[in-house]
Amino acid sequence: MSTNAIPLRNIPTEVVTIAEAIAQQTGLSLTAIYRLALASGVLVEATKITPDREGTYAGLDGTYLARALRRHLGSAIDLLLAYGEHPITNVSAAQAIASEKVGSLPTDEELEQGSPFDSSLGDDLESLGIGLGLSQS
Repeated sequence: MSTNAIPLRNIPTEVVTIAEAIAQQTGLSLTAIYRLALASGVLVEATKITPDREGTYAGLDGTYLARALRRHLGSAIDLLLAYGEHPITNVSAAQAIASEKVGSLPTDEELEQGSPFDSSLGDDLESLGIGLGLSQS
């Protein structure tokens, strides 16, 4: 991995304004804000590419990438749902789509029994510097 500084040119003014507002509201430095945004953004960009021959996304296993994204995008998904902007707001539509793609969604009983994800994953991601978001800082 290169340790050379990467110049940040042509960042839209509105993005800089938002980053400055986040820094002021959270007390974090602009450098920290951009680092967190870059980490989240790279994970999102990895989802936009076709899996390679080994079935990985930018070298990441799909399950690992999905879990890492959950930590980064959970608050964004909550916001989309709160304002009715999530692409799938109808549960039956979500179940139909998921059934076509991966089999079936967990039943209500399975969801009540606990999260389908290992709770220790958060600790693992944080130790890698991936899981930290603005709400946890």
